Amino acid sequence: MEKITMLCVGGDARQIYMCERLAENARVFAFLTEAAPRRTETVGSLGEIPLEADVLVLPMLMGVRHTGGKHILPCKDGDADIGELLGCVREGGLVLGGRADALTEAFITDSGYGFADYFTRRELVVKNCIPTAEGALAVAMRERPETVFGSKVLVVGYGNVGKATARLFSAAGADVTCGVRRPDAAAEAISNGYSAVMTEDLDEHGDIYDIVINTVPAPVLGERFLGTLKSAALVTDLASDGGGVDFDAARRLGVRAIHALALPGKVAPVTAGGYIAETVMNIIHERGVGNVT
Repeated sequence: MEKITMLCVGGDARQIYMCERLAENARVFAFLTEAAPRRTETVGSLGEIPLEADVLVLPMLMGVRHTGGKHILPCKDGDADIGELLGCVREGGLVLGGRADALTEAFITDSGYGFADYFTRRELVVKNCIPTAEGALAVAMRERPETVFGSKVLVVGYGNVGKATARLFSAAGADVTCGVRRPDAAAEAISNGYSAVMTEDLDEHGDIYDIVINTVPAPVLGERFLGTLKSAALVTDLASDGGGVDFDAARRLGVRAIHALALPGKVAPVTAGGYIAETVMNIIHERGVGNVT
């Protein structure tokens, strides 16, 4: 049986390595990627694709523009009309993308295609925490003249990213405290060898930390807390959707605050692309699309 055909579009360096991994199990056409992925057929226009794809793989979709009845996906080397991309997919084919908004998802499904958001998949969310935590450690090592070893580190939030970050900084020799909202999270943090502080009490403890890392995508570190920090303290915000740090207040107070977004694609694109490829193949297997191995 022939391999399934996939059209992969745009994205950052992660998508390049994702394409290369997918090409081990499928015939892959790459369009508007930052570079030509190995083992794929890179095309300069959609008209160069000789057959309809079984699966369309889109990158992160937060930046899609909805204008004039079109849904425009911005890519580094030019914009792509999602409607035109769908025209390259067989009837009833599968479309995959990351963090699609409601309008984009509705347009795809109303056009008669299946859709799945790979970025909501648990296996990808958990694995992505690894390069995110390593990226946070790299930021701390780059931005501070002191070692992480022996530093007092506050990790705000004890979800997937918070746990991975606390574990890595602790392994590097830091004295880690986790800022949590619930007593059960505090108990879990303590049982894993960290200290814990309730987020409503953070304003009383800011002056003891050398490094503060936020993982909560909601306002949690405001002017009052930032004003208590040491002059040499470093604040890194890993959270999307605006983050959880008041960056305007940080600028006024002279606090070094960095919004470190999309770290997996920046610090470990090969690994991160592999994670996406694995998740894409899991979805394809579950949906029973074509002949994949």
